[in-house]
Amino acid sequence: MRRRSRNLLNEGPLPMDRRTLINFGLISSIPLLFCFCIFIVYPIINCIALLSSDPEVVWEMLRSSTYWRAFKNLLIFLYSAIPIKFAGALLISGFLIYYRNNIMSKIAGAFYLLPWALPTVPAALAFRWSLDYDYGLFNKILTDLGLPKIPWLLSYHYAMLSIVIFHVWKWMPMWTLLLYAGRQSIPEELYEAAMIDGASMFRRFFHVTLPLIVKLYLICMLLSLIWSMGEFEAIWLVTMAGPAGSTHTITTLGFQQVFQYANMIKGASVYISVLPMVFVLMLFLMLLFRR
Repeated sequence: MRRRSRNLLNEGPLPMDRRTLINFGLISSIPLLFCFCIFIVYPIINCIALLSSDPEVVWEMLRSSTYWRAFKNLLIFLYSAIPIKFAGALLISGFLIYYRNNIMSKIAGAFYLLPWALPTVPAALAFRWSLDYDYGLFNKILTDLGLPKIPWLLSYHYAMLSIVIFHVWKWMPMWTLLLYAGRQSIPEELYEAAMIDGASMFRRFFHVTLPLIVKLYLICMLLSLIWSMGEFEAIWLVTMAGPAGSTHTITTLGFQQVFQYANMIKGASVYISVLPMVFVLMLFLMLLFRR
């Protein structure tokens, strides 16, 4: 008996049973659940109740050409910025991994992260000033090279391009850093074995690197897609949704309806309309996390 008690003491604390773990998890999640209900569930329910008070105004807003132009701009923004952002992040993370022992690569990587570290508001305002037709930095460079000036903020197509450029410049470093961390976790032995087998650099990427980071890559893309749907600063501060409101997206249109026109119902209808899309994306994200 004495020997058995000594063995139990040496083995440490007994493992908790399944019921105790479940109860502990439920109790620990109560503060998070409370915050979720206060800041997510209650505003959505309140918003739906507000919309039900005057459905004619809601349908008028959702049938308007202004709303559908904003929705089209959102899709253009998402399907332009996200592929460019992640293609660049994948390429630059590979460059930083390949030259990770080079001191110049580390210095370049530090400077590359600066746009992400800068506050968004002053960065967006500085970018807007750089786009000025007469005194902006970009047109100054073009005229010095003997090229014509570009009406960055005076044309719809160039204004949308400016929004995409600023968004990619601001947020691509963060996703590069995440992909860089994911690629660093790949064992070097796998690359050495592939090199011994005679695999080229492209074959090593497609048969070693990509299969091991594809889950991280998809999760990052989905997170970026969800967050980019709520992008506000890159649109409002860079172009002010101009020219003539042509670059409005869902976020800026809802902001304008609520805070400039004081029309809560129209603003709420704009925001609620994208909720099903966000919900579907969140389901995909949860499925990826469970695999």
